[in-house]
Amino acid sequence: MLGQEAHGSENVERDGAIRLIAETLPLAGYGGIRADLPGWDSPDLIHGAMRDHRPSLSATTPRTVYFDVLAAGPVSLDEVASRWQLFASAAELTQGEFHVVVPRWVGGRDGRTVAKQIAELVGVRIGFIWAI
Repeated sequence: MLGQEAHGSENVERDGAIRLIAETLPLAGYGGIRADLPGWDSPDLIHGAMRDHRPSLSATTPRTVYFDVLAAGPVSLDEVASRWQLFASAAELTQGEFHVVVPRWVGGRDGRTVAKQIAELVGVRIGFIWAI
């Protein structure tokens, strides 16, 4: 499936995906980019009722956008649900958006379809799904 708690090569894959999107966002008209990577300003920690999470990336223009990057590998649905519900809620409160970055293919299936299914299952609205 997908992985958030990445280790070893999965962490390298996740960091590479974050870097790719961070470098692409200004070309797509986004500003105020923050990335959860060494050498970048980190996105602000978002405080939840049960748990706090830091988005993989954030942007401030043209509106606030929170991004969660999922790399290939095992995933905890509880962890993804906690992150996505918090980021979607924070986006709604700031009149912003919540975006997800997923691998183009996940277990032989279209990554966007998998992300949509997870979003429906955990009850969140995704503004855009970036498949890389």
